[in-house]
Amino acid sequence: MILTEFSVERLRFSCTGCGKSWTADYDVQHVEDGYGHDRDYYFSDGLPCPDPTAPGVTLCPDCGHGRVLATITAQRANRAVSHTRPDDRGTRPNADKSTERAAAPLLSDKGAA
Repeated sequence: MILTEFSVERLRFSCTGCGKSWTADYDVQHVEDGYGHDRDYYFSDGLPCPDPTAPGVTLCPDCGHGRVLATITAQRANRAVSHTRPDDRGTRPNADKSTERAAAPLLSDKGAA
């Protein structure tokens, strides 16, 4: 597996239950398996975590509701080439996520808004 890019991505979350909105930054490793399949590995505060945009993964901190909408609002990407263990499992980015990521503005050096 080849690490093709690593980035910091800022996501804005909106709870469909109570309407609360918040942001969080994630470190993301974008990996290719050598057969044309891409996978993303997410890290929060340096620890591996599931894809925060997957349904039911992120819960509202106010009401605990599991239907939270996530959109990428900014990113800072760095190209990389490295190898990872072949048994690693990440999440495959769908076309909508790849398009959304490419359109996101650059992440500033300031903390989460």
